[in-house]
Amino acid sequence: MCGGRLEVNRQKVLGLQRAYVEAMRERREAYVVTHAGLEFVVLPGVFPPYLDSSLVVRAMRVEPEDVVLDVGSGTGVIAVFAARRARRVTATDINPAAVETIRANALRHGLEDRLTAVEADLFPPAGRAAFDVVTFNPPYSDHPAIDMPERSVWDPGHAAVRRFFAGVAGVLRPGGRVYLGWADFADLDFIEGLMAQQGFGFQLIDEARDDTSRFVVYEARPSSR
Repeated sequence: MCGGRLEVNRQKVLGLQRAYVEAMRERREAYVVTHAGLEFVVLPGVFPPYLDSSLVVRAMRVEPEDVVLDVGSGTGVIAVFAARRARRVTATDINPAAVETIRANALRHGLEDRLTAVEADLFPPAGRAAFDVVTFNPPYSDHPAIDMPERSVWDPGHAAVRRFFAGVAGVLRPGGRVYLGWADFADLDFIEGLMAQQGFGFQLIDEARDDTSRFVVYEARPSSR
């Protein structure tokens, strides 16, 4: 996508995101959505699942003995699908309402013994390499954010994804892998450059489109492992 078209698309996406944020602020009651064939509860103040969530679910490879970390889990869609396959899943989110939502969805799907929700800014406070798989479907847009609804769609300066790749190797077991969602309106060259800069080998393994954007999933591994 050329520079002019990319900027036009970013502005269109930004308008859609503003509408999502306002809808999140106005919501006062929990509601239920069907996503990738399963029902999920969404509490007020939590961003609902979208096409990119189901794309990560489809693309990620999770084995029965894997221990998984789902970062920025939101409603817990990715974490729930991972927990249906994996030995154990930890789901983190900085938003307390999201953590409550994840717990509700773990209970809804009978996975409370394998899926643990933790309030944390990216990584749980373990301080040790513990995960075979780490998934992250972050806010894609570099745009100012002042509250939790805005932080669910905007990441000023791409700060969160930069910190993620600066630290994720430290929580991966040898041979571990990362599954990252991204979108073309957030610039594929940026995210690929960041992964390379942080010493990750990567490949684009799946993609999907809606009316405005191309969503992709990368599988990445620290090059030294």
